Amino acid sequence: MKNIFVFLALTFAIPEIAIAQSKATAQTLSLQPEAILAIADKVFDYQQTNPTGKELWEWEYGAYYSGLFDFYKVNPQVKYLEAMMRMGEEWKWAMRPRPYDANAFAIGHMYMGLYGILRVPGIIDKTVYCLDAAFVRDPKEPDVTFEGNRYWYNWWSWCDALFMAPPTFALYAEISGEKKYLDEMHKLWTITHNYLYDNEEHLYYRDDRYFKQRTPEGKKVFWSRGNGWVFAGLAKVLRAMPDDYEHYPFYLNLYKEMASKLKDIQLKDGYWSSSLLDPTHYGGKETSGTGFYCFALSWGVNNGILPADEYKPCVVKAWEMLVSCVNEQGRLGYVQRVGDQPDKVLPEHTESYGSGAFLLAASEVWKLFTNR
Repeated sequence: MKNIFVFLALTFAIPEIAIAQSKATAQTLSLQPEAILAIADKVFDYQQTNPTGKELWEWEYGAYYSGLFDFYKVNPQVKYLEAMMRMGEEWKWAMRPRPYDANAFAIGHMYMGLYGILRVPGIIDKTVYCLDAAFVRDPKEPDVTFEGNRYWYNWWSWCDALFMAPPTFALYAEISGEKKYLDEMHKLWTITHNYLYDNEEHLYYRDDRYFKQRTPEGKKVFWSRGNGWVFAGLAKVLRAMPDDYEHYPFYLNLYKEMASKLKDIQLKDGYWSSSLLDPTHYGGKETSGTGFYCFALSWGVNNGILPADEYKPCVVKAWEMLVSCVNEQGRLGYVQRVGDQPDKVLPEHTESYGSGAFLLAASEVWKLFTNR
């Protein structure tokens, strides 16, 4: 009789064991280097053939091309280069003519990257002109207030700005060897940091409208993609900044501080809630913030800044979650729509900046599993 019960127990356990093995196999496949390149290529193809209608120099596409350039560096296919060159030539290598608006500088990530390869001055001349405008601001007195400020875009008054503009400043400082661009970037970042960074939570408010807001559960409101913008911007700035630069320790310590917080609040399914401290506040999957975190955390592991035993599991969970949100056509779903706060996210929601975050993540996750 005992043997019969053992037989029955094993028989009924077989389907569960098979399911678990199937999931483990799928997870293993998603981490193979060729699979990482393949799924990212599918996301690229979908985005190229399904334009959003936004102008390609706008921040949404700036983030996309930022990710595409990073992915091109690890997987240098001609079609990726052609896509970037077409964009630049169509838009005459220009930025949106708002030289104080940080959002306009997002496309500069790609321009600077391509210039580093091609060394054609026309690729960055117009961007450098806008960078130089930062030194002659009028009015000169900083004002990073957002609420009620008609000219909120004149200074970096929203946390997203810390992804859009600083990497372009840092990349040009690296290209030109002129430290003044790093110094100006640091001055502007510090003004925003002192205003929007919560020293207790180690996260950034999106802007000053959220200082006193609370979720229905009484938690502070920290927007996932907003902090994703900052964290990815930090990684890009640190990558371009010499480690002997006098303010390098500030950025390195800030990066580590945020990384530790993000590790602690990652959800078991691998994503970060749209409202970081309250998963019940617009809970559910969200891929744009998660993509930026996956990129920046894997970059830290790859460069020996974050201990692999602590942070690699975070990256793996995030990447597997992101891959699970790509459909057969290559559309990345669960991307929170354009906004400035936590919001409801649906499977069919997709945006170009979400694809950009995915490509950024793929570029560093691929390195993680190839030891490059």
